[in-house]
Amino acid sequence: MKIISSDLKKFDHRENRNINSLSDSIILRNDTLIVADYDSYIVYSPFTKIITRVSEFPNEGTILENILKQKGFFKSVPNTTRQYTDWDGFTSFTLLLTRKCNLRCIYCYASPSMSGPSIPDNLAIDAVNWFVQQNQGPKIRITFHGGGEPTLERRLIKKVVNQVKEIQGNYPAHYLIVTNGTVNKNFLDWMMVNNFAITFSVDGPPEIQNRNRPFHNGSPTSDVVESNIRYLVARNYPIGIRLTYSSKDNIVQIIKYFGELGIKRIHLEPLFPYGRYYKKVKFGKDSKYNVFSPGINDLLTKFLIAMNVCKKYGIKIYNGHIMHFNRGIGYFCGAASGKAMLVTHEGLLSGCLEVVDSNDKDIETFKIGNWVPAQKSFKVDMSKIAILQKRHADILPECRNCFARYTCAGGCAVKAIRAGQGFFGRDISYCGFTRAFLPILIKKIATISEV
Repeated sequence: MKIISSDLKKFDHRENRNINSLSDSIILRNDTLIVADYDSYIVYSPFTKIITRVSEFPNEGTILENILKQKGFFKSVPNTTRQYTDWDGFTSFTLLLTRKCNLRCIYCYASPSMSGPSIPDNLAIDAVNWFVQQNQGPKIRITFHGGGEPTLERRLIKKVVNQVKEIQGNYPAHYLIVTNGTVNKNFLDWMMVNNFAITFSVDGPPEIQNRNRPFHNGSPTSDVVESNIRYLVARNYPIGIRLTYSSKDNIVQIIKYFGELGIKRIHLEPLFPYGRYYKKVKFGKDSKYNVFSPGINDLLTKFLIAMNVCKKYGIKIYNGHIMHFNRGIGYFCGAASGKAMLVTHEGLLSGCLEVVDSNDKDIETFKIGNWVPAQKSFKVDMSKIAILQKRHADILPECRNCFARYTCAGGCAVKAIRAGQGFFGRDISYCGFTRAFLPILIKKIATISEV
């Protein structure tokens, strides 16, 4: 963190914790955020990580603004926020291997079953070959993900990895998997040998895990998952936890549970009320659901608590907001920009990880191409790519003037649709949290930096 203070007045200050008014006193100018904090202003560029405090607002064209510019503030936003107007191929690759799952999670967007179909071998191999052939990036990045539980297709995962080894040439290959954590230990050993980045989707101690994420027959999963976590931790193998949080649960208890297991990385996201258990997208305890999605203020409060507890245990805590804040984005995710190749078991190219087959009511919005078996290749619908590219932070009507647009980028498109906002609307829960969280985060950075 670079601190600028030599010729700019510093003030004593206290952290403002009134979360109802935090988003009313912050603006974005070029790459720099200006946050009102009592009788002074914090000036911070998340992209260059320089910070200072000034006693008056740096209006445009003033001497103070010019001094700040000389110190490195108010630069152009980074290239990562740009809008794409052309397309030169996919940069990442995800196989949605199967619609089978051995769990029955209450909030699952995909609602798979134990007898669901899986991707055929020839489709998976054609997809790998086609992606590698068109890939112009410095590495080959392959993710095995949902629609179901990917480790139920262990044989096919091994076949895909072997194929990559044959065709990768001088490109390094990186493998990632998001799994429910119930896989056998022999396959964990194989993934460790092949340097997989492993993330377990787990929600906490047994009473929470077994309620939210039981086996398909209703039996508990916690013993199996915890045993696998301990197995990886005992071998000093890095494992991430993807945690879905409900307001019903004690976030301190949850973080403590993972901390005592030796977990060092948690990706925390709020429960989105959609899936098996949820017939209507509605947030907060007034939704009438027993396990309910957090409202904005509740989520903000609990996330700040989680940050403090994670610090105690030496855990790095992530969510989309933190990951995007210092990097800057114009699109919410790679799929949203048309740069991620997501292949379903039917051979469709999807523009969203949560739209996984032709039965999804939103498939026509997110289908961007399909497999052509006779040619062992894929046809990309460039008109659909062009539509995705227009869902950009500088274009969306409710986002283009927002101070948080390069952190949020409107949030998840499919969640916006499912909450009734439309494709070019905003993900309302994600938006509200981002706008409330950023001022607090900047004030915490100022406190740590002693400005």
